Amino acid sequence: MTTNNQEVLENEKKPTTLSVEIIPFLLLIIALFALSITGILVKFSLSEMSINVTLFNRSWIAAVVFALWNGIYQLRTQLSEEPVIPQQRYQIRDYALLLGASLAYMLGRLLWTWSLTQTSIANANVLGGLSPVFTTLGGWLLFKQLFDRKFLFGMLLAILGAAVLGFDDFLVSNNGLLGDFAALGCAVLYATTYLILEYLRSKFSVETVLMWRCLVGAVLTLPLVQIYEDQFFPTSLSGWLIVFSLAIVCEALGHGLTVYSLKSFSSTFVLIVFLLDPVIAAILAWILFSENLTFLNLVGFTVIIGGIYLAKTGKGADKKSSANISAEETNVTPAN
Repeated sequence: MTTNNQEVLENEKKPTTLSVEIIPFLLLIIALFALSITGILVKFSLSEMSINVTLFNRSWIAAVVFALWNGIYQLRTQLSEEPVIPQQRYQIRDYALLLGASLAYMLGRLLWTWSLTQTSIANANVLGGLSPVFTTLGGWLLFKQLFDRKFLFGMLLAILGAAVLGFDDFLVSNNGLLGDFAALGCAVLYATTYLILEYLRSKFSVETVLMWRCLVGAVLTLPLVQIYEDQFFPTSLSGWLIVFSLAIVCEALGHGLTVYSLKSFSSTFVLIVFLLDPVIAAILAWILFSENLTFLNLVGFTVIIGGIYLAKTGKGADKKSSANISAEETNVTPAN
């Protein structure tokens, strides 16, 4: 009886499959949907303000939101009667990496936006969607992560599905080599961002990481607004509602859940899932703006879903599985 009771207690202490696998994946899907409406909100904002003004207001509002979030958390911790966990000491390198991740992300966003003026949307989306390739290479080199063939095939299948989405544009586009390199550079910068965030996720809280990133975004876009624009802020209530939606829904909810998901998933898998972003955006545009959904859209959607399924069931999607493969096959200690 004693042995049976001990087994029952141990089973109760073990986290369920729902909390360990399903819930983190659902949160990642919610993040995907929150980020997918970014293009629609920006499209509405362009009727009143430029993209520079939109980015500036989105960034500083989100920075304030994350600062308040962090402040409330600190206040609750101080008022709580629970024992306070000693805060770890951060090194200068940690702050340098946090700043580097913020700069890489914002520069990648600006570079991709500029690439749209130099090459086709299809090329920009496909080349910009190659980030998982670079995170796979970086994870293998830096974190000793290994990915099995099933995961790698799923990644390539999802990238192929993203390429299928832009096949129509490939047939009619006049490609610019400079724009293609810019989109590819964006993919490298995004991969760098997520690899750094994957490393920093165990050191900094979600709100701290994103507060820094939004502050850097506001600082980078402020000179652009000062030089090229006639306004700093929205001029109507609808304009304020749009930028607040971008800050709260897209930045706080979307990017917040994305950074949180790096606790459970590798950065490569997160970026593979985000290859669905143009599909979700196309469906929302079909609902809101009556834009057409082609047969290739459905094919691309199906191929990406298949690739995500293969990657998720392979070895390398979950943080623990990729670390365990590395330890077993290379006989090294998993990187923290």
